[in-house]
Amino acid sequence: MKVSVITTAYNHQETLQRAIDSVRMQKGVDIQHIVIDDTNTNNGMMETYRTALNRCRGDYIAFCDGDDYWIMKYKLRHQVDYMEKHRDCSLCITKVVTETKGKPEYMTVTAKFINSNMSFDNLLKGNAFIYAPSYMIRRSDFDKYINFNEFMKFNVWDYPIVLELIRHTKFHCLNVYSAVFTKNTESVTQTRSRKRRLKYVLGNHKIKWYYILKYGCKPTTIVYLIYRFIRDIYSLIFKRWT
Repeated sequence: MKVSVITTAYNHQETLQRAIDSVRMQKGVDIQHIVIDDTNTNNGMMETYRTALNRCRGDYIAFCDGDDYWIMKYKLRHQVDYMEKHRDCSLCITKVVTETKGKPEYMTVTAKFINSNMSFDNLLKGNAFIYAPSYMIRRSDFDKYINFNEFMKFNVWDYPIVLELIRHTKFHCLNVYSAVFTKNTESVTQTRSRKRRLKYVLGNHKIKWYYILKYGCKPTTIVYLIYRFIRDIYSLIFKRWT
């Protein structure tokens, strides 16, 4: 098999089949499809992804969660073709459509802009315009640079992976729309609960400072992150994030 695809499901009864069908429609590449129930693990999302990642056998790893879906039949084929030709690239992405309550919104930035904007510091700032449903990760680079057990203390699975990989390799965005990222009113990153939102904000900043201490960053990035943290706390107090 060429590509291992991970689909996690957490109360996605209404959308899971759509995600699975969008993986099954892929053409031109052999696929291992791992579908895993997030509610069956003791440690939540991070344990779910660790279990799934340990089962991957493909040369590349892609992701399509139960509430997201792919819209391009040759998504994986195009990404594999690019990565086979560019061995220094560990993460190939595409543009995505974000969807809120069934309303699609296409990215306004170009692939050229995304490629020029992808850097360690911009990822720390959250300004890199990358979304997990479009990821394709080279498994040999994942095995070389990523110790997922070390990330179990975090609350987000993909953010520490991309921060680590971009320190060692290159990323590239293809100029196509291949996936839909669904924004839910209740999720880890989107929630109406102040308690859950505080947990997410603190966890996200914990990841950022972990990598700043590990690799350093530009002084302007630190200033921005301090501002961003103050803004996040302000939004929590006045509930301005929903």
